[in-house]
Amino acid sequence: MVDRKQKICFVGEGGVGKTSLVSLLQGKEIIRERSPTVGLEIEDSVLNGKKCSIWDLGGQERFKFMWKDFLRSSGLTVLVCDSTEDNVKKTKEILERYSNHIGSKIIAIANKQDLENSLQPENVEKKLGIKTYGMSAIRVDLRERMKDILEYEFSND
Repeated sequence: MVDRKQKICFVGEGGVGKTSLVSLLQGKEIIRERSPTVGLEIEDSVLNGKKCSIWDLGGQERFKFMWKDFLRSSGLTVLVCDSTEDNVKKTKEILERYSNHIGSKIIAIANKQDLENSLQPENVEKKLGIKTYGMSAIRVDLRERMKDILEYEFSND
């Protein structure tokens, strides 16, 4: 029997920090001035000793038509927002629009908690209606926390 890689999809509007979160998880340098992800980037990783593929979906409007296909067969979907009121509303719309295509467990990351005026993860969770974790992708000291979140969510589905 072939051991299939689990698939984790990071999805959200452009500029919310999906790629930075993946870089943090992978132990890569976090580049503050990033170019937007074009279409899709896939990284291999290991969580709980199991191989997985992390799919970082480009958040610009022109790439959203591909999301429903990319979300298929995902083991975990991570919906990322930047913790601003406006972006949480857009993220809720994404959740409602694509929930039929998400065949996996879904959690949210309220990223950019280091910024002033960011909504607390508990408030984001109430607005989205799904389990939400606070994070700051630029803080290297949170790498293990990010890994722990994904490992926990993968093992408790």
